[in-house]
Amino acid sequence: MSKKGYLFSLILFWSISVFGQKNNYIYDNYGPIYTLMNDSIIVYNTKKGKQIEATLNQIYFKAGEDKLKEFLINNYYKSNHYDDYSYRVFFFILFNSKLKIKEIRGVVLPTNNFAESQKERIKMFIKGLKKTKSKWVKKTKQKWYVYCFSFVTD
Repeated sequence: MSKKGYLFSLILFWSISVFGQKNNYIYDNYGPIYTLMNDSIIVYNTKKGKQIEATLNQIYFKAGEDKLKEFLINNYYKSNHYDDYSYRVFFFILFNSKLKIKEIRGVVLPTNNFAESQKERIKMFIKGLKKTKSKWVKKTKQKWYVYCFSFVTD
């Protein structure tokens, strides 16, 4: 596994263990988002309950992940005086083989402290992610792609 893969796994699983999510799953209103099969393969659970097997890190944003975060923060972030602290937001984007975005899920951990202002901010970021539809590149040919990333809001 590459250094980037190890770093992603470390950040993701550290966050899960620190916040004590049930059975090492990340949940949202629709249930667990994915199940880890091995170092690179997950079973992604759609909002409708369909299970999709996908290899991670087989797709990337053309300008890079830092530019993706910059795009979201510059265009879809609106300061909210209700948020007194920073928090980490995790996004999971499901693409089909033609790189059409099929679903986006956003989660703040721990989910039991999920405030209304955070939900609204995630909705803004999801709106922005939907506007990136022609800005993705695939590394390999697959039926499904899942792109995961996180960042800390201010």
